[in-house]
Amino acid sequence: MRFSFMGKHEGSHPEENKSRTSKLPIVDASVPKIMVFPVSMHIGAPAKPVVEIGDKVKAGEMIAEAGGFVSAHVYSSVSGEVIGIEKRPTTKGETDCIIVKNDYEYTKADPIVEPGRSQEMSSEEIIDTVRKAGIVGMGGATFPTSVKLSPPPGATIDTVIINGAECEPYSTSDHRVMVEYADEIVSGINIVRRLFPKLRQIYIGIEDNKPNAIKALEKATEEFSDITVRPLKTMYPQGSEKNLIKNLTGREVPPGGLPAEVRCMVMNNSSVRAVYRACEYGEPLIERIVSVSGTPIKEPKNLRVKIGTPMDSLIEDCGGFSEVPGKVLSGGPMMGQAVSDLGIPIIKGTTAVTVLTPEEANQGETHDCIMCSECINVCPVSLQPILISDAYERGNIDKAKELGAMDCIECGNCSFICPSKIPLLDNIRAAKAAIQAQKEG
Repeated sequence: MRFSFMGKHEGSHPEENKSRTSKLPIVDASVPKIMVFPVSMHIGAPAKPVVEIGDKVKAGEMIAEAGGFVSAHVYSSVSGEVIGIEKRPTTKGETDCIIVKNDYEYTKADPIVEPGRSQEMSSEEIIDTVRKAGIVGMGGATFPTSVKLSPPPGATIDTVIINGAECEPYSTSDHRVMVEYADEIVSGINIVRRLFPKLRQIYIGIEDNKPNAIKALEKATEEFSDITVRPLKTMYPQGSEKNLIKNLTGREVPPGGLPAEVRCMVMNNSSVRAVYRACEYGEPLIERIVSVSGTPIKEPKNLRVKIGTPMDSLIEDCGGFSEVPGKVLSGGPMMGQAVSDLGIPIIKGTTAVTVLTPEEANQGETHDCIMCSECINVCPVSLQPILISDAYERGNIDKAKELGAMDCIECGNCSFICPSKIPLLDNIRAAKAAIQAQKEG
């Protein structure tokens, strides 16, 4: 039997499910008594605790120091007492965490830099401030921003792209940041631009299902001729770095390559806002916006959350569950990770908490591949997900690596589209972990 390939479409169109929160303004989340701070909230080496049990800490005080060049500081978001340094469940499994008992006084630590000097900072001072602030990619990638802002020697950046696509279903946290803090995003852009002397163009890419965000940023950028707000077709995963670069510039990042290789640098809109807050006010990254949604949630909300807040506290802020949930995700249904413990903390890269009904969570029975090639058609980075998955299941990790497993951006399109319900993304994630373990071993 012969099978024909359908046209390459490099994306899918899952239900958006954003209407319950897209128009809701950001409100403050409650802050519980016990806060949990994983020392690894980022890609790279875990941070190293610089406090001990019994220490008193202030809000905005460093409690763990970056463990290497690719790493990030961790700060307490509350004042109180360190009552534990132990392993706790997180989205990365059991991870070392610093436990702080909130005293509800919110005594503030000194700013990380003198406030009000953002316009005077040199390039070195800007990058050092971003490093001090512990800022990472807040769209979920969690790559340390100070490293991203320091391209390899010899690299020339002529295009900066601000990622406001937010293509993940249910999630509206970045949407609300763009609507409510457009001026701060633009102020952050104008700080970042000073790092790249050969910069020619700045794009802000926003999916066209967010007209109020597009309008807010068009207004905020009126006086800057080199900043272009570019509406993008609503398609998943429109917000992946390589997709954005190709769609906005026509350039293609080579397999295994980085945006800097095609003279681009991509930042999430919340990350660039955090750069502004750090440089202008001396604020480390201790809070973020999180959308909490899904059919079983009684009152979905966009919440301003102190990092370290356990997930169950956010669900309580939303009135709890109106029905028994089938699955709770840190993130959205495409890229998010299912959690079995609602005590896991919100970290720097947590964009959303999504709750699915049992029917939505039920993927159905897995069947043999029918060779439809749809997983190949929807892969935005032109991989062959079924072959990588098969290689992993056969234990052939070298073959999975040869097929490009490490280039997978973990968008979840392949699992979403697969009519046989094969857990392609889970298998590819496991293959990537095995490849990484081989490398480290």
